[in-house]
Amino acid sequence: MHKEIITSLQNDSVKQAIALREAKTRREYGLTIIDGIREIYRAFDAGVDIEKIFVCPSLLPEQDEQHLLALLKHRNIKIVEVNEAVFEKLAFGQRLEGLLALGRIPQKALSDLKPAGTSLYVIVQALEKPGNIGAILRTCDAAGVDGLILVDAKTDLFNPNVIRASTGTVFSVPTAIADSQAVLDFLTRYKIKTCSLFPQSTKNYTDVDFTGPVAIVLGSEDQGLSEFWVKHTDIDMKIPMNGKADSLNVSVCGAIVIYEALRQRGLVEDSPVLRRSAKKF
Repeated sequence: MHKEIITSLQNDSVKQAIALREAKTRREYGLTIIDGIREIYRAFDAGVDIEKIFVCPSLLPEQDEQHLLALLKHRNIKIVEVNEAVFEKLAFGQRLEGLLALGRIPQKALSDLKPAGTSLYVIVQALEKPGNIGAILRTCDAAGVDGLILVDAKTDLFNPNVIRASTGTVFSVPTAIADSQAVLDFLTRYKIKTCSLFPQSTKNYTDVDFTGPVAIVLGSEDQGLSEFWVKHTDIDMKIPMNGKADSLNVSVCGAIVIYEALRQRGLVEDSPVLRRSAKKF
């Protein structure tokens, strides 16, 4: 296990990590930034290839540092120690936990998803804000859905902000990225019906039967779902709006409908999935 100490922002390793904030650079190198203790440990659990870890001992709780060293004892991962000034430039937001990794971006395809029985999938189209994707991933993880599929994505799934917003559940939730036609072919092949949210629908989401193989389809807040999904939706539905606002945040919409599906399936109370979730970070 190699270790070095860096105090300069001009160091090549630091400059490379900072450059990975840009999607173009992430695509070029096939690497992304994984910032945070939970996020890194969840990446390890998912088998993500970690190439390098930046550590700031003054920001990292001692017990986590010892756990990290034990975890890496038999792995050939480069550890780079940096001071607080350098770490602040590397990290995202105000939650400085003293641990940041560079990891290989997992390749995700529809063929990785394995529908079985009464599968529950979530499809999101043209979402742009990493925070929304991250929040939906957290809900999918908590609810134990069978997969999240991104269609016409306007931000990459392993954007560092998605990873942070999802608290690393982007590594635990089965995911895929594909175009609309490929997703429709996938759903048709496995006889999974689409239940899509449209504000103009006359059917409340609570009146929809979610007990069979289902894909909940969500569009962006500003554009909604495309004509493709209007045409190829099996069931349209809405969330009632009783105030002056005409829409909810897309991640909130997703959580509402996902948990209605769980309620109908008898998986809300005393659910093993929820008990596991309650024990997580």
